[in-house]
Order: sequence, then C-alpha cells, then structure tokens
Amino acid sequence: MVASHDHPFANPGPAGLMVLAFYLCCLWPIATHQAPHDLAVVLVPLGMAGGIIQLVAGIIELRNGQIMTGNILLAFSTFMFLGMGENLLKALEIMPANTMAVDGWIFLLMGILMCGFTIGHLPGPLAPFLFMIATDLFFVPAGLYFLTGYDILWTVAGWDLPFVVIAIVWVVLGTVLNSVYGRTVLPLGPSLIRKEVPQK
Repeated sequence: MVASHDHPFANPGPAGLMVLAFYLCCLWPIATHQAPHDLAVVLVPLGMAGGIIQLVAGIIELRNGQIMTGNILLAFSTFMFLGMGENLLKALEIMPANTMAVDGWIFLLMGILMCGFTIGHLPGPLAPFLFMIATDLFFVPAGLYFLTGYDILWTVAGWDLPFVVIAIVWVVLGTVLNSVYGRTVLPLGPSLIRKEVPQK
C-alpha cells in the first residue's frame, strides 16, 4: 500500500521484501541440491545486510501505523539474522552441523504465525495474500521436515521458494510503480473479502 502523506516515512515494505528475495534466490539452489551446500556461506553477508534492512523497514512500518506488515518484517529480520549466525558459526565449526532439533520448532512456530497473518491479508490485494500463502508453504513444511526428517517435506519447502520470489516481485513492482505514477500500472489484484467499515 502507498504511504499516506500524513506518515513521516514512505512505505519501506518493498525494500524489506527485495532483500528477502535476494536471500531466497541464494537459498533455493542450495535447498534443492542444485548448488553445493558449502555455498550456504553466501547467506552470511546476505543475512546480515537483509536482516538490517528488514529491521529498519519493520520499525518504519510500525511508525507508519502498519501493525501487521511491521511485525512481519521484524520477524523476517530475525530469521535472516538466524540464518546469518548459523551459517557463520557452522562454517567456523563453532556450532554443531545439525541443528534441526531446535530449528524445526522455530520454523514451525513461524509458519503457524504466518498462517494467522495470512488471514489478516484476506481484505487486502491479492498479490500480498499469495505471497503469504507461498510463505506458509515454506515455513510449515520446513519446520516439519526438521522435526521428522521426511525428505518430501523439504522438497515441498525448497521448490516453493521460486513462488515466494515471484510473489515478491509482483508486490514490489506493483507497490513502487503504482506509487511513482499515482495510478495502477501493475494491478496487485482484487481482495478476496471485503472488510466491513463500522457505521458511524
């Protein structure tokens, strides 16, 4: 959504989503075994830079009064810092290589929360709602995979990542271009339900 002129900052959501797309574009070939796992070390600088951007974007969103978007971005920043820290400590052989027993619970809880926030996106445009659906289909299967070890769950999570990135591109370009031109250049799609406006 375009930030109102009453807000002290413009909408930082696209920046927060772009750095997430950068991170996922690196994670995807590793998660689907198209690239060697050693290359996960690239997620260290990406996680640090992306985590900072998402942290700042989340705070600005909250300052602009966007409670759901702000909190989601702050939660994503935590995951990017987690990915940065784990990949760095594992590369330095300070942390055990297998942390699935704890990662599973973290990812699963994030997935449950994202599913709840997906409901909150129903009154909004279609593109952000589809982004949330794609996000759910990553976190929930990934969390269950870490806890159960069933490979099919990781396959679902890994091959879902391109859909998350496609949804991000749609949301980012639509949000920014529509704001720049002051009209709908790239439609973000209709809402699936209408939010009732309280009668005055």
